Amino acid sequence: MKKIFVKDLMIPISNYVAVKKTDTLVDVLQALESSRQADQHAHRDAIVVDEDGTFLGKVTMIDIFRALEPNYKKMTGGSGAGTLTNAFVMKAVKEFNLWMEPEQTICQRGSKKTVAEVMHAPQSVEFLHEDDTLEKALNLYVMGVHQPLIVKRGEAVTGVLRFGDIFEVVRTALLRCNIDD
Repeated sequence: MKKIFVKDLMIPISNYVAVKKTDTLVDVLQALESSRQADQHAHRDAIVVDEDGTFLGKVTMIDIFRALEPNYKKMTGGSGAGTLTNAFVMKAVKEFNLWMEPEQTICQRGSKKTVAEVMHAPQSVEFLHEDDTLEKALNLYVMGVHQPLIVKRGEAVTGVLRFGDIFEVVRTALLRCNIDD
């Protein structure tokens, strides 16, 4: 595959959905909805910034789902990591009554939970530099890094690299291949 750099595919931080720690989950969903553009893949997560616009963390779909169903923390000890089997999942659904509450209860929870309560502060492995290659980013994703990856120039956060955008590059490249049997 030709060498492509993270900076060539990242979404600049100024173009990404940004929320504050004091916003609620409903505020996050409204910000994501407002950012939708018909000609682009919609953002499914947001970056968290302070009052000065400094990057603090991110809120992803999985963070939102875990916040709306607090019984997940009882199952995983809060880490969200582990190996799943069908039997384990079905037992957990029954034992912890996952997603059994009325919709109104879930709505109320979403309107009260703040970004600060659910945001993910990235670990060092979740950061890339603008001059890193897409191969490095792809390897991080395939090995299970929390999405999306955050891009830096020096110590400054400059962008966001989404897994779906990397997939599109690979998909397009493979569809252009001439394969002779």
